[in-house]
Amino acid sequence: MQHIARIVYWFLILFVFGSVLFQDETRAQGNKVTVLTQEQLASELGNRYFDAVDYLIKNSWMADTLIEQKINPALAYGIIFPGLVRYSALRDIMEAGAYRTLYVQRGRKYAHYTVGRFQMKPSFAELIERNVTRQKMTSFEFDLKNNSKARSLRAKRLESTEWQLRYLVFFIRIMEKRFNHVKWKSEDDKVRFYATAFNVGYNRDERTIRRMMNPRTPRYRKAKKTKAKDRHGDVAAYFYNLDGHRFTVKRLEDEVSIQEKTAL
Repeated sequence: MQHIARIVYWFLILFVFGSVLFQDETRAQGNKVTVLTQEQLASELGNRYFDAVDYLIKNSWMADTLIEQKINPALAYGIIFPGLVRYSALRDIMEAGAYRTLYVQRGRKYAHYTVGRFQMKPSFAELIERNVTRQKMTSFEFDLKNNSKARSLRAKRLESTEWQLRYLVFFIRIMEKRFNHVKWKSEDDKVRFYATAFNVGYNRDERTIRRMMNPRTPRYRKAKKTKAKDRHGDVAAYFYNLDGHRFTVKRLEDEVSIQEKTAL
């Protein structure tokens, strides 16, 4: 009897030990991330990448607005490019419409849906509004009350591309002020950082945002059928390095000059 008890005891020890090893291995596999090359990233993004670039080219008024605000369009576009890539007009109409109703009627707990070309959230917009109001960065009077009227006005603003661009300008202004002490390693580093902050929350500290720029989190949220391992910052940097030069202030000014000469 004692012999059987001893066998059972060692069996339990081995079982527990094996379970721990299995969990560690599973956790390690779960944390393992495949970093995509530019070729793989291009393959994953497909034609949606070119559709997004075409949208930026056709809507030149956005670059004009950014230049007036003394903001580099290439940087601004890099920040919102991942949202442009995953934007779906049909899904935006169907999903955003339903979530909008819940947000307006039920409150902030439904404020985390994305809407519009830049895929902004009401929670993001409200944080922007509170920051620019407190720091006196705008003369526009936002309604910051937590009621259905204020939420309805905010949701309506987010349905406007003009207002989304305005929120983007506010975001960049806040980032410049909040992280003016940071010495960027390169423009690529800055674009990645800004894009990650835009995605995970710019109210986090520098260390946290940089940690979330690593290969583990946050993942770039794509359609359910895709299996991409790319991240928000990666997509932003990919665009900035590949096509960002097309939207620099000098390049845009040169194109305007060429168009004016052609018209003459």
